[in-house]
Amino acid sequence: MSKLSEQLLELMNEDGLTQKTLADKLNTSRPKLSLYLNNKALPTFEVFVRLVEFFNCSADFLIGNKDYPERNRKYAPVKPFGARLKSILKERGVSQYEFQKSANISWSVLHNWFNGKSLPSLDNLKKVAEHLECSVDFILGRES
Repeated sequence: MSKLSEQLLELMNEDGLTQKTLADKLNTSRPKLSLYLNNKALPTFEVFVRLVEFFNCSADFLIGNKDYPERNRKYAPVKPFGARLKSILKERGVSQYEFQKSANISWSVLHNWFNGKSLPSLDNLKKVAEHLECSVDFILGRES
């Protein structure tokens, strides 16, 4: 997901933000932010959500699925991941078991997501969106 560092740098430059300023606003450390900017690590789900909400940009832009940040849109607040995923599966008539098998995600990981015990990595978030053929913003509940 090397696009994330490029997109994040673009947004920071556009807003005239330093690493220190952005790290403070995101309630994270500057060294952690530096890892994201230098493509050495990916942010956690929580930090990723803070980034898209802070920049009011498309989550799909930030992970490289879209070319434009769409910052002029009004996004809905991010919904709890497990509940949102359950809702999407129910709307589509897909059982949790069917999803687990077809997406090749272990039952324990999926169970922890559904019960709010853990959150997906950004790679898994992208994998879920691709598997369900929808945007990451849709998975997060930010768009209909």
